[in-house]
Amino acid sequence: MTTTAQSGRRVYGPRGVAQSKPVQMRLLPIERYLFNKLKEKLGMSESSLSREIYLVGLPTFLALHGLTEWANAIQNAFSA
Repeated sequence: MTTTAQSGRRVYGPRGVAQSKPVQMRLLPIERYLFNKLKEKLGMSESSLSREIYLVGLPTFLALHGLTEWANAIQNAFSA
């Protein structure tokens, strides 16, 4: 069995991040332009930047829709 270090394959995401089913989204041209500029400025991959934006924005989205407690229960059940 070869390891990541032996094969030379780079691993970009944290351990346990699903890679088999990517999530796609569509952006308006101005949104895509800003996204690309952010990616270049921060030196991040599209996946890393998308995930970071998602993680930062998720609590706000959940709060706006009154789903914070629901999401916490889901996370607790997943961790159990």
